[in-house]
Amino acid sequence: MIQLENLSKEYDEVVAVRDLTLEIPEGEIYGLIGPNGAGKTTTLRLCCGLLSPTQGRVVVNGIDVNSDLEAAQSQIGYLADFFSVYDDLKAWEYLDYFARAYKLDSSIIPSRVNEVISEIGLEVKRDSMVKGLSRGMKQRLGIGRAVIHRPKVLLLDEPASGLDPKARIELRQLLKRLRDSGTTVVVSSHILPDLEDFSTSIGVMERGVMLRSGRVSELRQEIEGADWRTIHITWLGPLAPVQAFLQAHGLMNRALLQANEGAFPFRGDDAAISQLLTEMAALGVKLTGFHEVKQTVEELYLKLSHGQVM
Repeated sequence: MIQLENLSKEYDEVVAVRDLTLEIPEGEIYGLIGPNGAGKTTTLRLCCGLLSPTQGRVVVNGIDVNSDLEAAQSQIGYLADFFSVYDDLKAWEYLDYFARAYKLDSSIIPSRVNEVISEIGLEVKRDSMVKGLSRGMKQRLGIGRAVIHRPKVLLLDEPASGLDPKARIELRQLLKRLRDSGTTVVVSSHILPDLEDFSTSIGVMERGVMLRSGRVSELRQEIEGADWRTIHITWLGPLAPVQAFLQAHGLMNRALLQANEGAFPFRGDDAAISQLLTEMAALGVKLTGFHEVKQTVEELYLKLSHGQVM
């Protein structure tokens, strides 16, 4: 859906993005992560044609952004980190205005506005003035503006910045719904927990360079080892039976156990994990919890950006 080919952007002696080549398949939620100044915002602006590259090109849904800008932008929705709203419009009027700016057929605009208001969860604020909306509601309205024309690609620059915890959860749920409806989403952030649980792929940028990019599951496997997984357990009763079981399976050396909980590395697929659980229960270990511990996006970033897996 998005192809970046040898993309660079230079400002005098500053290289904001350096020789970036990247492909983002359709249906992904791609988390573009890195510290401030990494080149994330510049990359997004290059993708939607707000900046022209020093070299290279951007292709969105088969359309070259720089050679056919209007056609490309019809496929793209973009929300900047800081964006303005028209305070003296009602929420539905704000969306109506941008629907007309995107040249939607006037006969479908009222139904499309109502549809987007439902998608972003602002039904009760439909007739409210924009100036009276909370920061989180304005953020949702901004995303509604960006998707009013049904773009295939949605680019969001730090969309969770300044939102309270409830609004961040609602934002994640909204982005999942947009992905499920067929939109490919690219989200930049330096607040890594914001990308947890919904990013399907991530790219780690620093100083304009992409250090690593890939599906979250593949990067986890690369860091943790091909087949190694961390299992966390809790149980009722004494520690000794658990120790004996792990010792018999050669897992005790790297296990961390205390009181009635612990964790240990295990090498095997889902079937092997299921068999392990069955054997523990059959030997009388009274398990109250048994699950695989996944590395967070933040942990992946720290390891990838510090060169532990290069």
